[in-house]
Amino acid sequence: MLSRIFFVILGLFFLFLGIIGILLPVLPTTPFLLAASFCFLKGSSRLHLWLTSHPVWGPRIERIRNGGGLTLKEKIISFSLAFCMITPIIIFSSSLHLRIFLAVLLIVKAIVFIRIRTAKFEDHVKNQGA
Repeated sequence: MLSRIFFVILGLFFLFLGIIGILLPVLPTTPFLLAASFCFLKGSSRLHLWLTSHPVWGPRIERIRNGGGLTLKEKIISFSLAFCMITPIIIFSSSLHLRIFLAVLLIVKAIVFIRIRTAKFEDHVKNQGA
């Protein structure tokens, strides 16, 4: 019983970080949602079902879990949002350390998106219809 409560609390924490990651380009959303899904699987079948059947996050979680990756559109939108939010800070910040950190962050984010498998359009349509 105690372990189920622990996994639910941990899952809610990861879900919270994932939601924050939608707003802050510094935090990655998808890995936190995957961790939340795992924790909910161990702690609460109802929360796990809610997360994996969510209209926005559910298909993405299932596609990544099944090795499908992100669609090119998801990659472009995600990286574009991060780029648009971080670049003005790099340009207008007076702190050299912050500028370097954010530039490195953008480079790492680009490398990660390049390395993540790009889902084929047919896989995306098939997962949406399922």
